[in-house]
Amino acid sequence: ISGIILLIDRSLTVGDYIEFEDGKQGVVNDLSMRCATVTTYEGKDILVPNEKFISNSFVNWTHKDNEQRYSIKIQVAYKTDLRKLFNLLVENISKHPQVLSGDGVPKERQPDAEISNFCDSGVEILIEFWMSGIDDGENKVGADLLLVIWDVLHDNNIEIPYPQRHITITK
Repeated sequence: ISGIILLIDRSLTVGDYIEFEDGKQGVVNDLSMRCATVTTYEGKDILVPNEKFISNSFVNWTHKDNEQRYSIKIQVAYKTDLRKLFNLLVENISKHPQVLSGDGVPKERQPDAEISNFCDSGVEILIEFWMSGIDDGENKVGADLLLVIWDVLHDNNIEIPYPQRHITITK
């Protein structure tokens, strides 16, 4: 019965990227009346009884929209010119071929950088971007962008702070 329900309500289709409550995730490669075959990026096939999709929660990352938003947080020193940094980050992140940017992309899906928090050692910056597909072992967009961010910080002498404590000893 679970297989019939899945086929009728179309909450799960071949090609969907899903994540289970236990953290396992992968692409649905086959869907039969008894079970679904989910292939992880480690190359393992997980046979999941259809009943699990009916009775348990799972995230279907690509069910209705293949575009996903991701974020990266970094910290920079308080002396940093944040407006300059934001422009540099957005400009360089927008150049990545899998990051959605340009005239045809709605403003709310354009790459963005903003202050997230004021922390003990520095200013926390939130960098958001949209891409088509999943940032996974195959795409590695997040890892690519971390290197882009590193290069921007390094090339512009922007300091990544680390915790420091000043101790004053008086007699």
